Amino acid sequence: MMTVQPPSVETPTGESVVVDVVLFQPQMGTAVPGPHADNLAVQDSSKKVSIEGVEAIQTSTHVLTDQTNFLPTRQVITVFCGLSIALACAFLDQTIISTALPRIASDFQSGRESSWVATAYLLTSLSFSPLYGRWSDIFGRKILLLTSLIIFLVFSLACALAQSMIQLIIFRALQGVGGGAITTLVIIIMSDIVSLKDRGKYQGITETVIALSQGFGPVIGGLFAEYTTWRWAFWINLPLGGIALVVCFWLLPLKTVKGGIRQKLMRVDYVGSLIAIVFSILLLLGLTWGGVTHPWTSAAVLVPLILSGVMFALFLVWEAKFATLPIMPMRVLKNKTVVGVCICNFLNGGTFFAILYYIPQLLELVKGFTPVKASLLFLPFLSPISIVVFCCGQYCSRTGNYRWLIIFGYGLWTVAQGLQCTIDQHSSTGRIEGYLLLTAFASGFTFQTSLLAVQAAVARQDMAVVTAVTGFIRILGSTIFLAICASLVNNTLHGALKPLGLTTVQVDAIVDDPTVINHLSTLNLDEASRAAVVAGYAQGFKRVFYLTVASMGVAFFACLFLVDQHALSREDDDELKRQAKEEFQRKKLGEKEGTDEALGPERV
Repeated sequence: MMTVQPPSVETPTGESVVVDVVLFQPQMGTAVPGPHADNLAVQDSSKKVSIEGVEAIQTSTHVLTDQTNFLPTRQVITVFCGLSIALACAFLDQTIISTALPRIASDFQSGRESSWVATAYLLTSLSFSPLYGRWSDIFGRKILLLTSLIIFLVFSLACALAQSMIQLIIFRALQGVGGGAITTLVIIIMSDIVSLKDRGKYQGITETVIALSQGFGPVIGGLFAEYTTWRWAFWINLPLGGIALVVCFWLLPLKTVKGGIRQKLMRVDYVGSLIAIVFSILLLLGLTWGGVTHPWTSAAVLVPLILSGVMFALFLVWEAKFATLPIMPMRVLKNKTVVGVCICNFLNGGTFFAILYYIPQLLELVKGFTPVKASLLFLPFLSPISIVVFCCGQYCSRTGNYRWLIIFGYGLWTVAQGLQCTIDQHSSTGRIEGYLLLTAFASGFTFQTSLLAVQAAVARQDMAVVTAVTGFIRILGSTIFLAICASLVNNTLHGALKPLGLTTVQVDAIVDDPTVINHLSTLNLDEASRAAVVAGYAQGFKRVFYLTVASMGVAFFACLFLVDQHALSREDDDELKRQAKEEFQRKKLGEKEGTDEALGPERV
């Protein structure tokens, strides 16, 4: 059989790139793909070129560096420590203010805007998250991770020093730019340094870090809100983020992406990025204002929602037809498993965040517990997640099977959310705790396994993009659900307050500072009025749970019919592991020789 070395082609930018050779056999009418098929596929369109009489296909002039860099076990563990600290910072910050929100609203007397403290962070994380996968392909994983850590630390400090609700919301939005990048890039980097088959072992650990960070966030936030100040929810990021920055800088060995900075900047899809950001902002504005600041039928709500739909359609058209190097390639969305995981992730993110934010508020406002007690009672939701996620990761790594774990998880989660719909102001604490325990157990089956499913369904060169896209979808679900849930609770509360004949001042005080219902003398409310307000909150939270049970039911059927089982091993895994081991030995030998030379012949 005839073999041909992959030739180089001079691109319009003056860059010499390797193109994929296709040998055409006229008598057979078929083509045999060249050996570099996995290295260059970055664009759907292709162009035939002729090189020294051999017909080839130039996939794209935008050739990207393959950053796969499998590491030996000892090095993987060291790197994972640094990445886990960075991951803990980002996910801790998503939920740490959930139990502190009532105190923040009270300090700034801005209860109506308090939900934006959470939403602003998720909004910017959402807007920028699809960019991080492609940007890491262009600029390199390490430099982008370090930059995002710096952004996160700077605006964590700004949040801690905020003097008004508006300042806090703005700084939280800018903090989300860095936090969202951290969550996406860490997962992408882990995909670079560990094979898909072994990934279950280590990603089980990272998913445990995520679950514990998100789960203990409300506990820590409640302790800060009650015993010190909610500002410590942001001060805590500085030492943790600083450690993560130093560890990642010194211990993260990733491949350098070739090319000058100007050339890299020219590859960025600026138009697609701008459209995605505008779409996200318009969507969130409409959902947040709807039924709270303005009626749902008002122009202030309908115009942003309609424009967001137009911008989303424009984004899809641009990415499919005009983007040279799309941040969301349409070919990825043609994969059935990717579509199934995207649907599940959207609903998973929304439901998980609804639980994280509204169960603690239910315990505080409906059951009358302090922030600390509400946080401690939330622990049954945290404990099983890490154990289940870790066990699922080990099981997938040993057997290669993940599909039925996902299906079982969403089925059980649907039942758990159905039970939560029965919670009201008369429910016992033990009953609430039992439902939380079941919810946590069920959700643990869906995190690690969904990521493995989507990464196994695509080629290696699409790993970063598909990871970023599915992460984007999950944050999108979280953001939209938080806005919808806030509208459900506030609208239900307003309906409960109308028959009480309260003054405008009293209604505004209850909405602006939810904790005021626990202090009757402040509003001159009698016990009957307070009970009606508590019942209004309970009914609002129940409507949130109705939304989540429907979501989990849809997710169950989506994974049942769309998510397929794929092999977790690739043909070149063994070769890449062998190369990584040899490279590690060479570096170790080089360090030893350098030490011997420094010591001199006598001391050696």
